[in-house]
Amino acid sequence: MTPAGMGMAVRILFLIVVSVWAGIIIGVSLIATPIKFQAPSLTLETGLEIGRYTFRFLGRVELCLLVITLAAAAVAQAPKAVWIVLALIIVILAVQHFGLLPFLDKRVSEILAGAPPSFSTRHKIFAAMEAAKTVLLIVAATMGYYSQVRG
Repeated sequence: MTPAGMGMAVRILFLIVVSVWAGIIIGVSLIATPIKFQAPSLTLETGLEIGRYTFRFLGRVELCLLVITLAAAAVAQAPKAVWIVLALIIVILAVQHFGLLPFLDKRVSEILAGAPPSFSTRHKIFAAMEAAKTVLLIVAATMGYYSQVRG
């Protein structure tokens, strides 16, 4: 493969990875997670346990997607604006995984141990960050596409 062909392949990889990542968040965090609590036969406790394991696994998947995205952006020599968007995504991931998820996981443990359930502000913040991360991923894909078309 020629260097130009390799560059094109890496730019396409970047587009695919950030688009799939956005789709995963939409499907898991923004659709499946809230809707599961609408199922009348699913207990709150079971829903919370499913959520706990889902978000632990999703965190690992997102870390892999982040590494692939950063590597592809580096090899493709993504424009500065794309790097700014990726930096914002990294900040969101860090806040979610180190600031919010430990609290939310502790809250799930408390509810499973018998504490009264309550919807915390941190849940709303986490959901808003998922939406923001999705928008940023779509922006990164769009910017990557247009830099490829122009480049």
